[in-house]
This record gives sequence, C-alpha cells and structure tokens, in this order.
Amino acid sequence: MRLRTLALLSSLVFGVVSHAQSAGIGIKGGALVSTVKALHLRATPIPGATAGIYVPWGFASLWEIQPEALVTALGANFTEPDGDRSTVRSIYFQMPVVLKKYVNNQVNFCLGYQFGKVLAAQEQREDATMDVTEHFNALDMGFVGGAGLDLDNGLDLSLRAYSSMTPAYVNDNAVFPKHRSVQFTIGYRVLQFKASRRHHRRG
Repeated sequence: MRLRTLALLSSLVFGVVSHAQSAGIGIKGGALVSTVKALHLRATPIPGATAGIYVPWGFASLWEIQPEALVTALGANFTEPDGDRSTVRSIYFQMPVVLKKYVNNQVNFCLGYQFGKVLAAQEQREDATMDVTEHFNALDMGFVGGAGLDLDNGLDLSLRAYSSMTPAYVNDNAVFPKHRSVQFTIGYRVLQFKASRRHHRRG
C-alpha cells in the first residue's frame, strides 16, 4: 500500500510540474544533524549529509511547490539502560514534497511531507560493525518544514527540520525509534523553464 501511494504521489507531482507556468531543475546538498526519538534508549545526535535534485514550480504569485529526490545519511548514538553504547548509521533515498510561501521574492517558509526508502544501515559497537538493513522498515514517512532564502542568481539556501511519523525498525515492540533531523542545504537552479521565477512570483 505504501509503495502504491508513493508511486501515485510521484506521478501526480511530476505530471503537474510538466504543465507548470514556471518551473526549474536544481541540484542541492548540505550538512545535517540527525538523531531518533526512542523509548528505553538514550539517543544523541550525529552528523550526516544530504544531496540530490529538486524541481521548483511556481504555480501562483509568491507560491511554489517543490518535489525533491535526495540521498541522505542519518543515524544516532545510543546508550542502553545497562550502559552499552552503539552507533547506528543509515542511508535513505528521500522524496520530500514541500509547499513554499514567499514573504517577498526571496524569503520563504515551507511545510510538506517526506517519503524515504532505506538503502543501507550499519550498527557499530566497540567490538564489531554489523549490517542491520534487514531490521529497518523499507519506508519512512513524516513531516518536514523550515525556512529558505532563494536568491536571484539561482542559489537557494534552506534550513529544515524533519520528524518521522513511522518507527524505523521492523517488528519492534519496545524501542519505536523515529528519525529526527535538522539540515542546512545550498541549492542551485541549473535550468529554468517558461516564465521567469521573479515575474511569476510577483504575479
């Protein structure tokens, strides 16, 4: 069901973008800090990174919808009740879709929903590193929001927070870890189609 929902949403978004009055394609990347919200375990943040492409579409004055396709490194440090420590790192393919409201031609706020598919995961303890990809749910979903600054030279700066609504582990009845992250990215619109972004926003 989740895979069908993701496929349907993707086809709808990119189908709409193909008929946009003002659209573009950009590349982006940046750093993040991630952790998880979990029961019975103390989790602390670790650094990560994200990179990919985005497709901004200006559909009305001072409004854009922006689907993205990203590869993102997440994870957290864990301390168990008995004092044992471990670090879990995971790689996800993420697809956020955000609605952006501009205060002017540059400053904006965004809110949206994000789908993610786990690609790989490892757990590191003092004596070993193990592949734990099979212990992760295939899909991760949650809300994303933040603020941005889109400059006239094509640079797009963004600060966002992500909060997952689905537990990361399969058949987990105790910990229920859910991803949390804050990311700062720099993007550049390499292509711009049809009406200019500035004129479209001003209507």
